[in-house]
Order: sequence, then structure tokens, then C-alpha cells
Amino acid sequence: MTPKPPASPRQRKPNRNLPVRRGSRMKLWWSFLAASLVAYGVYTVWLGGAYRSVEPFMAGQCTSVDAPAGPEDILILPDGSGAIISAQDRRDREKRGGLWFYDLGGNAPGKLTELNVPEQMPFHPRGIALHGSGSGSGEWVLQVINQRSADRNTVEVFALEAGKLRHLGSIGSDLFVSPNGIVATGPQSFYLTNDRGAGPRWMHAVENILQLSRSTVIYHDPRATRPVAEDIAFANGIALTPDGLTALVGSTLWRMVLTFDREPASGLLRRSGSLALPGGVDNIRFDSDGALWAALHVNSFAFIGHARDAEKESPSLVVRIDRDGRGATRIVEAFGDPGGLLSGASVAAHHKGRLLIGATFQPRIMDCRIETAKLKEFQP
Repeated sequence: MTPKPPASPRQRKPNRNLPVRRGSRMKLWWSFLAASLVAYGVYTVWLGGAYRSVEPFMAGQCTSVDAPAGPEDILILPDGSGAIISAQDRRDREKRGGLWFYDLGGNAPGKLTELNVPEQMPFHPRGIALHGSGSGSGEWVLQVINQRSADRNTVEVFALEAGKLRHLGSIGSDLFVSPNGIVATGPQSFYLTNDRGAGPRWMHAVENILQLSRSTVIYHDPRATRPVAEDIAFANGIALTPDGLTALVGSTLWRMVLTFDREPASGLLRRSGSLALPGGVDNIRFDSDGALWAALHVNSFAFIGHARDAEKESPSLVVRIDRDGRGATRIVEAFGDPGGLLSGASVAAHHKGRLLIGATFQPRIMDCRIETAKLKEFQP
């Protein structure tokens, strides 16, 4: 029998059991990787608020007040007589920072008075917190984050008496790697946020770009210093509810406030929820009525540009967050500015209709008289 000639390539039936060629498989992987990077880039741009701004808005009257550069954190004294301002020129970190008292006894602008800090102490303040001594003498304890150097951070503890500071001591720990926000739980105890994880400066940039969750919350008391919350993307401001049973942490990169159930005896925290906000959360503060106030960076890319160049503007937004008796959340806007009046708002401290707004870089604060009827409901 004469053998059949071999089939031509066109006549051959493909063998569907043959493995996919290696080159085709690599091409699929590269296509998948490229698509994932594009999707992640789009998500990052969206989350960072690129091209977002805010409409100029004030729920009342605001006065721009000249202040030391970088009045990043502000707290109002419980009696409403004045406020403490933590200021540091973040465009020239070699300059010494300071603490200032702002008189709220009259109309805006109030009088600014520098508070005494030991001259021999390297002093570059960030977050500040206040705790009552309970002595009945009118003394308060002020806790201040101090970035003494690139690799050493401390919390300075002062007694605040009759408008003057008396240094009580310094608290340090290797766990204070990049401290930002602080809230007091006692004269020598506090929660502190690390906005980034440990590592060299270039790693901080990687964290921001990839939105890595390397931030932590540290709890210190006279017994020990330990982490009580981890896996947060750029933990920033921190506050305790008036009953002390809930801790709230602002995540700048996630654009939300995280809530934690708190065990007062041990200081331990357990994650319980979150609230999305229309911007990157900076400092957060409760007022005497139990409302939470937050300063937001609406456009993170504009804020980065503002950090690098003072001539570039960054939108600012201040919101008040309320909860009713059923636990429902209501967000209202109190102040909004595209950046010409105030760029990069970092804190909003409120007391009985008086609202002070600080900034990360600019040499000014806003002193506002808020009218409740003019607060604007936030529209997502």
C-alpha cells in the first residue's frame, strides 16, 4: 500500500492539548500587568482628588491673621479664653519652631504671644494636646510632639500656668518614628500617630505613591509604650470622644476617619468602623458640644505642589461632623477656599461659635465667627 503523503500545514488540525507557547503566556502577563498599573494609576489620581477644588464659602465672617509660619496645630483652652498654636516653618526645618498663645477675649484679630520654651532645647513642634491636672489650681498639662532631629522624636510635657510654660520633662521611644498627631489621656499618658512607617526618607515617598498601610498608633503611659493600632495609610490627627471610650484617627491617604473602641484601663484599641470624607484628613478636634471638626486637603496633588512651591495654591475645606441620637452621621461645611485665602488647612478648632483654622505652611491663621444657620450641608 502506498503511504499517504503528509498533510500540508493548512490541512493539519491543531492539537488543542498542546501547551500555550511561552511567548504568548508572557505577553498575556505583561498585558495584565500594564492594565493593572493603568487601573491603579487612575485609582490613585481619583483618590488623591486630582483636578478637584472647592467653592469659596464661609459660614459667617472670617479674618486672616498674620502668624508664625506653619501654624499646623491649634487647640482652644476649655474656658475659651485663648488658644495654643504650634508653629514650625516646614520650608526651613533648620529654623526653631515655637508655641504661641492667641487671645480670644476680644474681637479678631486677637493678640499673639510667644510662650517660653527652654532655649537649649532643639524645638520643632507638631501636634499638641491638653490635659487637666485635676488639682483645682487652674493648671493644665500641655503635651507637644517635638521632632528634635531627623532620627529623634520626643513628647515634651509642660505645665501651663497663668499663660506661662514650665517644662516638666521629655518622653522618648524608638516607636516614635514619624509622630504627627497626639491626644492626652493623662498628665504623662497619650496616644500618638506615626504618619509613616520606620525607614529612610525615600521609603516615605514610596508609601505615599503606593498608599502603603505602614502607619501606626502608639499608646504611652507610665507603665509602657506600645503600638495599639497598625496598618493605616498616613495616620494623621487623633481624638477621643468626650466619654473616652472611642478613639478616632484621620487617614490622609484613605480620606476617612477610622473609629476604634477603646479600653481605658489598658489603652488598647479595636477597629470598629470608618467614615469617608471629601478630602485627605489632617487634624481632627472635638469641641465642647461634642461635634468633631476636621481640616481636609481636597486635592492631594495640589497640596504636594504647594509644599514644594509657596506660590502654588492648595484648596482647603473645614467640615463639622455630628451624630444624632440614633447614630446617624451628618457632615456640614463651615469653610472652603480654593487656596488664595488659605492654602493647605491643617486644623480647625472650635469653641462656642469661634473657629480657628491653621495651615501647614502659610504664615497665617483664619479667625472665624461661625453662624450655625449658615453651615452648608455636604453634598457628595
